[in-house]
Amino acid sequence: MPDFPTEGSPPFINRMLTIAEWREYVAGYDFGKLTPTRLVLHHTYRPDETSWRGLTTMRGIQKFYAGKGWTAGPHIFAAPDGIWLATPMSQIGIHAGAGNGSLAKGWYSIGLEMVGYFDKVLPSGKVWEHSLAVMGELSRRLKIPPRQLISFHRDYTNQKSCPGWAVTKEWVWSQVEAYLNNSTPPTIPPGQIGTPTPDDERLIEALLEEGYKHKTNGQGYNADWAFHAYALEHQLGMPMGPSARLTVAGKEYNYQPFARDTLYCEVPNWGDVKTLSELLGGSIPPSGLGRALLDATYQAGGSPFRPDWAFHQYAVARRLGPPVGKSAQITVDGKQYAYQAFAVDTLYNLVPNWSDVRQLSQIGTATDPATVRLRDALLTETFKQAGTTYRPDWAFHQLARQWAIGAPLANSYQITLEKTTYALQPFALDVLYNVVPNWADVKRLSDLARQHGMPVLGMAMAIAPLVSAESLTPPDDGGFSITQVTPPAMAFSERHGERVSMVVLHAVPGAVADTIAAMTDFNARFATHYLIGLDGRIYRLIDEAKAAWHAGFATSGGVRYNLNRISIGIALERPSGWPATRDAGDTDAQIRALRWLLRQLDARYRLSPDAIVLWTSLAGSDDEALSGLPLGALREALS
Repeated sequence: MPDFPTEGSPPFINRMLTIAEWREYVAGYDFGKLTPTRLVLHHTYRPDETSWRGLTTMRGIQKFYAGKGWTAGPHIFAAPDGIWLATPMSQIGIHAGAGNGSLAKGWYSIGLEMVGYFDKVLPSGKVWEHSLAVMGELSRRLKIPPRQLISFHRDYTNQKSCPGWAVTKEWVWSQVEAYLNNSTPPTIPPGQIGTPTPDDERLIEALLEEGYKHKTNGQGYNADWAFHAYALEHQLGMPMGPSARLTVAGKEYNYQPFARDTLYCEVPNWGDVKTLSELLGGSIPPSGLGRALLDATYQAGGSPFRPDWAFHQYAVARRLGPPVGKSAQITVDGKQYAYQAFAVDTLYNLVPNWSDVRQLSQIGTATDPATVRLRDALLTETFKQAGTTYRPDWAFHQLARQWAIGAPLANSYQITLEKTTYALQPFALDVLYNVVPNWADVKRLSDLARQHGMPVLGMAMAIAPLVSAESLTPPDDGGFSITQVTPPAMAFSERHGERVSMVVLHAVPGAVADTIAAMTDFNARFATHYLIGLDGRIYRLIDEAKAAWHAGFATSGGVRYNLNRISIGIALERPSGWPATRDAGDTDAQIRALRWLLRQLDARYRLSPDAIVLWTSLAGSDDEALSGLPLGALREALS
């Protein structure tokens, strides 16, 4: 039978079937030239059964995938209300990394998502009834026994428990066999919590997301992408650019540059991942696919590839990844040096000894004063090219220098996960973090991963002796820092090229924790980029590159404007009884934090003093919504 039409991006069917309708649908389904031979079982974790809202949630999931650049997704969602169709089953989905399969390998899998979180309890009720029907009828249609057909997401990645530690293969297989035989399944106890534990799994995934998102236009980390699974398995470090496509000799390729190599595949053979270094074989071709990928890799770093430059020849041979900035020169102690920062290391030479290329990492632990001055000067320029500031007294920067983990990808900032706040800073080859305020107890994502047998980002660099705890300085900037809320809010869309020219302030009554919970709800339709508590703590809920849903539309001169696209939304905590009480409370700490944040925004967007707008003025309200807020003093921060 012909399949149902798709909608949106990535293309989803977004149609719900009953069990009876599913049986009829799959029995006559036309898979095309290649028939799937595996089913990979997942659990969603979020959304769960209580937050499921049918089509609204399906479109929210679709939007989430689109925001990460996915061109496909899982095929089926077994939900409380029915069996939902997403990616057509005749197409290769994106859901299990290497477990997706590919046309080139001659096989592919069906991705089935059970709605819920099953690390501690088995799936049951309607979700399990629908899951059983999907697996049983696919086994019947494909003529493949359950024990050969059904695999788990955790079979293809050792950093996930998916479809949940409580779910064992023997339990699933026996349940599906009983479904097919119309018999009573045997009693099999739930599985035990394995490694990684749920807490460590969420921390590892959150840190990977932070490491992956900064150079990828928000695509972030996707455990279901074959590129990302390959990069982790082969210790290629963080991505240095988004997943993108190019066409060479009439063939379309997907590629993504990482710190140590660039990965690519021919579309749509997502699971057939190859490396640029193997394609080049130590040479620099004048044309063809290898040269096109090399040019694209360097373009991702903002510097064109120059095959006759010693720095670029050296970087290709040593697999130092894309450049972080352009080649430049500095003078230290009266000597002139040329340098260029790459993902893995910074190269330099004494002018005019162009062929005498040296690596910054080789002097990372130097102690003699002259070499230390050169090292710190090069680190300052490397961090500057990466858009950050080198602080030689900061714990993260001291250890990053000693561990040689490459260029920074962002400034230090904070995230909150399961009520624990972490300070972190991502680098090209690792993420450094600590539990706030234990500044001296700096940890590495790679070490956390290796504790669970994962090859995440494993370093080949020699580890120098640690600096003393007494010398470590907490990452702080003007007394304020920003805590990234994890998971972030989903109430946003794209800016579509619009420039930020406005800051809209919202007064939100209630505790910070309640506001964050409301804004990060999977079905939320309102969220701001930032939230500032009365205690002066700043929380980021949505990346500034996105248009948060907070201000809506306005009409001027007969023209309708999308204010979300041109503004940054900032929510300000107010007491739960406000505005009836008319008392905003003590806002001193909040005002200082807001002034600091406005200065950061001004540095990025060059805002005018009148860019600050109260939401109530846009809504036409006469209420003094933000009493206790000195607008004059805030606008001075932008003058």
